[in-house]
Amino acid sequence: MKVVLPVAGSGLHLRPHTYTQPKPLIPIAGKPLISHIIEDLVAAGFAEFVFVLGYLSEKVRHYLTATYEEQLVMHFVHQEPRLGLAHAISLTRPYFQSDEPMLILLGDTLVQVSWEAILSSPHSRIGIAPVERPSDFGIAEVEGERILRVTEKPAIPRSNQALVGLYWIRETEALFEAIQYLLDHRITSQGEYQLTDALQRMIEMGISLYASSVRYWLDCEQKEALLEANRVLLERISPAPPMEYPHTVIIPPVYIPPSCKLYRAIVGPYVSLGEGVEIQHAIVQNSLIGSYSRVQNLLLHDSVVGGDCYLNGRESSLNLGENTVIEL
Repeated sequence: MKVVLPVAGSGLHLRPHTYTQPKPLIPIAGKPLISHIIEDLVAAGFAEFVFVLGYLSEKVRHYLTATYEEQLVMHFVHQEPRLGLAHAISLTRPYFQSDEPMLILLGDTLVQVSWEAILSSPHSRIGIAPVERPSDFGIAEVEGERILRVTEKPAIPRSNQALVGLYWIRETEALFEAIQYLLDHRITSQGEYQLTDALQRMIEMGISLYASSVRYWLDCEQKEALLEANRVLLERISPAPPMEYPHTVIIPPVYIPPSCKLYRAIVGPYVSLGEGVEIQHAIVQNSLIGSYSRVQNLLLHDSVVGGDCYLNGRESSLNLGENTVIEL
């Protein structure tokens, strides 16, 4: 069984962090996003991966080979130009034999699902979850578990069941044929070759696709989603209690490497720090702070701070009489 992990995107919604850092390598809960995805898949029994690279591809490839070269069988393809998810999947065709099962999982998507139920199913399975704004997603119309139709970001959605970025495909040859049909006839949605359109083509070819509901789904495309993913992962992983720091209160769950320096601080809950972070005279809650950054004299919450940053507020000494209102 092979996994296709598309990680070619430029992460526009996570700027400025992705100007210099590819989205899959943004650290949450102590390790890069892509490591959480890979390690979940390895635990489910997968050992061979095809990575579709693009934006800042050398950084991603270097990290993957340095970290997993001895554990996994890895293949790399480069998507340039980046013409959409269906186009990305088409580039992996040389690595699959006829109707060899394929798992596609987007490289910015964290899911919790019953892998045993999906892998043992005789049918192709597509992960779905209800959403509040279905017009922002690929949408599945479902009868029981059978998928009747899929549409990419419909203006008038007929369902609130979103495609979450998990696709277990048994009829891989039909999928590649459907994608080739899109490419040959230049059929695009929102200006790209969409995997959703290829799946709809498969349905029209008479192939049955079935839905699998996920326990949770985190689409890490924006800052708020990264912070939510950090909260979920910290609760699930339950990192070991950090060491004690002078005049500092730690409110778990948090991830704090031993190289960090904390003094007169309150840190947590839901804080993940990179290596060598320094926090002094500050309160930090629900935030991600990159390696070797310094935070002083601040109340910081709901924040994502990159590496090598310096944030310094100001201390105040006040002598106030009654009935005073002051905002600093």
